[in-house]
Amino acid sequence: MKSRQNAPVATVPDRVDSSFLKTLVGYNTRRATLRILALFAERMGPLDLTEVEFSILSLVGRNPGLTPSQLCAELGLLPPKLTKLLARLDKRQLLLRQVPAADKRAVCLNLSPAGAQLLSQAESTAVALEAQASSALTARQRETLISLLQKIYD
Repeated sequence: MKSRQNAPVATVPDRVDSSFLKTLVGYNTRRATLRILALFAERMGPLDLTEVEFSILSLVGRNPGLTPSQLCAELGLLPPKLTKLLARLDKRQLLLRQVPAADKRAVCLNLSPAGAQLLSQAESTAVALEAQASSALTARQRETLISLLQKIYD
């Protein structure tokens, strides 16, 4: 192993050239996501909600009677992961599990009154943080960005 004393003197660049990375959709979406997630963690921290928990509450709130398998499909989650997330939301008494009359083996999810109240706060918070995170965009640009991103994953 060479010692540092014998190593050639290196120069530190004045600026980082990320021009190639900035041509990649994945790099740009990841950078934007990191900014939004940092704001999300800061703003949702007082509500004690992760991104996925927020998504679950939002989907169940807008789709009463949603099944765990439907949640897995919509959020791209594996059942064991969803089970852990639902247990955490259950422990906080944010969800109600009900058995539909048509299929006694199935479970349907609904929000509890506490879950509905938390979701209302969380969605207001999400709207505000998204507006801040995308403040460099016009409303039209924001709509276009969302539409283009959806073409990638839909």
